[in-house]
Amino acid sequence: MLNRRALIAGFGVVAAARPGRAADPLEILTADVRPLSIAEGPRHGIVLDVVRDALRSIGQEVRFTFLPFAEAVQRCQAQSGTLIAPFARSPQREASFGWIAKVIDVPQAMGTLAGKPTVDLDGARHLARIGVVQAGVQESFLRDKGLNNLVLFSTAQDITQALAEGRVDAWYGTATEIALQFEAIGRPGAVRIGPTIQAAPVWLAGNKDTARLPIEAIRSALAELERSGAIERIFRTYVPA
Repeated sequence: MLNRRALIAGFGVVAAARPGRAADPLEILTADVRPLSIAEGPRHGIVLDVVRDALRSIGQEVRFTFLPFAEAVQRCQAQSGTLIAPFARSPQREASFGWIAKVIDVPQAMGTLAGKPTVDLDGARHLARIGVVQAGVQESFLRDKGLNNLVLFSTAQDITQALAEGRVDAWYGTATEIALQFEAIGRPGAVRIGPTIQAAPVWLAGNKDTARLPIEAIRSALAELERSGAIERIFRTYVPA
């Protein structure tokens, strides 16, 4: 059963903040990490909706610009005052970013094609090729666990096609995203999700230089959305109970 504290499936999204009047929108640079962030259609995804509502509550509008995840990460690191969300917190990233507030917890799992066994971490060691998004928390996690059978992709859509065509044996990512990406290519039910391997909290983070941003106001706004149940309600519009 999915719940807000246990989403199934990979990551990435960016917010580039620019100083100025409160009416000036903050640009949210993002990658397509469904259902956390969605590049196409009228809905933006769970995390982007939450961040947007929090910022609007303090009088700050936003706009979304989607990028490949690795490019979004590089831009956030290089550009003073930028924000990134959804973004997974990890020991490798701890010192390189400013961590503003956790938005949601997102468990990660291996996706394999229907007809193949589901895969846990030990099983993944025996596969020839595992697809991961380049620079994502999944890549660093598996490398830390000693896996060197990784194939790097720029986008989740690229991994979806590779897995569907048998060019990789599994995809390690956010489980809901894996399932939703297969739906997007017209193959619902063609992928199986293995057990949760890693629970990664998703944060609103940013460049280490965030002095010009209203950090405490943003934190308070996100805390109020959590307290009021608004985050849970947003979650349920994407993942029904």
